[in-house]
Amino acid sequence: MDRDSGSVNYDPDAVHAKYLAERDKRLVPGRADIRDLTKDEHFAGFRDDPFTPFTERGPVSEDVDVVIVGGGMAGVLAGVELRKAGVERIRIVDQAGGIGGTWYWNRYPGVMCDVESYIYLPMLEELDYVPKHRYALGEEIRLHIESIADRFDLIDDALFHTGVSRAAWDEEISRWCISTDRGDELTSRYYVLAIGILNLMKLPTIPGMETFDGRSFHSARWDYQYTGGGPGEPLTELGDKVVGLIGTGASGIQCLPPLAAAAEHVYVFQRTPSAIGVRGNRETEPQFAKDLEQGWQQDRMDNFQAVMLGRPVDEDLIDDGWTHHYAAVQNVPKTKEMTLQEYLRCAEEFDYGIMEEHRKRVEDLVSDHTAAAILKPYYRYLCKRPCFHDEYLSAYNNPNVTLVDCPAGIERISEDGPVIDGQQYEIDCLVYGTGFEAELTPLFRRAGHDIVGRGGVSLAEKWAEGAASLFGMMSRGFPNMFVCCT
Repeated sequence: MDRDSGSVNYDPDAVHAKYLAERDKRLVPGRADIRDLTKDEHFAGFRDDPFTPFTERGPVSEDVDVVIVGGGMAGVLAGVELRKAGVERIRIVDQAGGIGGTWYWNRYPGVMCDVESYIYLPMLEELDYVPKHRYALGEEIRLHIESIADRFDLIDDALFHTGVSRAAWDEEISRWCISTDRGDELTSRYYVLAIGILNLMKLPTIPGMETFDGRSFHSARWDYQYTGGGPGEPLTELGDKVVGLIGTGASGIQCLPPLAAAAEHVYVFQRTPSAIGVRGNRETEPQFAKDLEQGWQQDRMDNFQAVMLGRPVDEDLIDDGWTHHYAAVQNVPKTKEMTLQEYLRCAEEFDYGIMEEHRKRVEDLVSDHTAAAILKPYYRYLCKRPCFHDEYLSAYNNPNVTLVDCPAGIERISEDGPVIDGQQYEIDCLVYGTGFEAELTPLFRRAGHDIVGRGGVSLAEKWAEGAASLFGMMSRGFPNMFVCCT
């Protein structure tokens, strides 16, 4: 849809009524409750690492220049810049068994990035690397981050399968004192929090979950031992299995096509459909790499940011759903003659046109009219995170895929599987594609440990009424502490 296009059949009253009716179906008390997996006795094991064996080691006690909490993209890039500045004594600490952050944990079948790989993967020019596809698969991203960490010698000194239990500033020695759950005692001049914004798995609270007799796991801890296969490989052990998939956000929509190709049957339990635009993935053409000039990646990133911010550009180099829809909704044109009410009406109508385009896409791709009606999203475009996929919607044309509409949520889970409106669905394996706690989760909760600054004041105490920082990276009373994402 072009920026200047809109819907010719926009009826504000009818649209408001439809959107509110769909919302009200989902406003069920308790349905937003989630489990605290750090304390939940039955489901704490969902956090275990299925990818890298735990290795015993003795506790480490030493003073270093910098401790970086988090071995994902932010932590690795922080380490790279420190290395470039000549800093040698760096310790990355991460609960994962290796480098990669979200791309370490999320290895579920079909996982890929929906931001163009040429701007998403860092340091492509420095490593002389061009991604294989326009939207990179998760395994390629993980290995790329690992190769950066290896190039800058950040892996050998990292403490993996290790969680920080407490970090406190010691005024007398001007050092951060960091304790871990493996008995490590580190001191450092600088403390860097690179913990990410989507690092806490979200698991809903559904009555009877603990009684389920089959296999269950979260998509961010995919159990390939049960399903067979591996990242990018067919799921060889599901041929006689009935799988239940809970969640139709970014994780769920990517899981479904591989599950549909492998399992005897797949039931998808959906509360709210996602708006799923065209991804248009394809292999990187050889000519793309040949035409690149020095500084190409930064130029491309700058161009993307300009479009997303509504700034004029000669050409939209990315030219995808983010720049067509997301940027357009954020930057609806406004003339000087418009009143605020007129502008808001124009923005609403513009948004409606984009959502109509998404609903039309469902009609075009899903042959079953009942399923298509359930898959149509009725809300404003930015109400949920937009998704992009090329195979998800058409997967519902497979006879072994059943969409189960449950806007009020799953009634309960028995030993045989989910129960919706009194109907029992018997399944062998239950996949929770329920995502992660939202970005609004406070930093100190995402960090997972006490952070104590000057005067014994914790970050949780200081930010009890809201976060206050300098450029989103530093906060008074916490010397030499840098936050890579808030």
